[in-house]
Amino acid sequence: MKAERREPGDFDAQISEILDQLTDDMSIWQDLTSRFRAYVFCGLFMEEGNEGISLSNGTLQRLAERGLTIDFDIYVSSDE
Repeated sequence: MKAERREPGDFDAQISEILDQLTDDMSIWQDLTSRFRAYVFCGLFMEEGNEGISLSNGTLQRLAERGLTIDFDIYVSSDE
């Protein structure tokens, strides 16, 4: 699954966009995450070095309920 690109980024909306396309049946999630490594990958392309991101409690809860971890790769423009 993939979320639409947004500028500026909106991680809560993008993660919800992905999760909304998947099952809410927690028994399926429990089975999948007991057998496989399951995670949400986010690539962050920052314009400046001190930008930040945040995730809401609701988004974190939805990830945790499904046994999903979240991985970030962070890239900063090196034009300086």
